[in-house]
Amino acid sequence: MPCLAIDNLVFTFPSSVAAQHYDTWQHYQTVWSCRGRKAMDVVAIEGLPMPVTTWLIEAKDFRVINSPPQPSNIAGLAQTVADKVTDTIFGLNDAQNAATIVSEKAHASRALVAPTKRIVLHLEPHAGAHTALFPNGFAASVLQKLRQLVTLIDSNPLVLNIANTSAAGVPWSVL
Repeated sequence: MPCLAIDNLVFTFPSSVAAQHYDTWQHYQTVWSCRGRKAMDVVAIEGLPMPVTTWLIEAKDFRVINSPPQPSNIAGLAQTVADKVTDTIFGLNDAQNAATIVSEKAHASRALVAPTKRIVLHLEPHAGAHTALFPNGFAASVLQKLRQLVTLIDSNPLVLNIANTSAAGVPWSVL
């Protein structure tokens, strides 16, 4: 089972899912990030050999806060994720045509042909002294705003955490 470590989270995918840490791709690092483009953390493709669903996953782990989070990481979180989704889709389009790493080019091509695109924000809020940053209902308000922003790509995006990932029916687990 392939595993990807993002922040302090470990995503484990079954063998039927091809998942890559998109924001570490050479193509993203050398072409897209230089242009100020943002990236989702993971691009996972469900259904091999014929792609069925492409999962665009952003992970935010605020369980340990060493310094106050940037305002865009809290108040503007839904907008940040929506911007990352758009930039990632454009980046995948560019990578399928121009990436120099064969595996990146192939993964981008497979991701783009999947008929369904799903968006997931994996959000682990802080439960300690900074709970004012994450009031009750924070995840629900982020989800509501995210739905408005990405409805043309995914009318039912998800905001998950470790506790509810298994019940969401996604093809991975998180620890």
